[in-house]
Amino acid sequence: MKETKLVEVYKAYGELEAQVIRGKLETSGIRAIFQNEALGTLGFVLDGLGEFKILVAEQDEQAAREILESDEE
Repeated sequence: MKETKLVEVYKAYGELEAQVIRGKLETSGIRAIFQNEALGTLGFVLDGLGEFKILVAEQDEQAAREILESDEE
């Protein structure tokens, strides 16, 4: 069985932002997960702790980046 490689497409600075970004991607048909550091549940970021990395499958990276870039405009 082939293992899916995950790549980071976004870095959020709180769980709420991470949930919103993941929701946008999944609404567009791109499965996304987030990975966080220990302090994220406390609601602040300290030297990278509390960051949430949004990850998608490598084959979905380009489409995910396009979706996120179109939201910035």
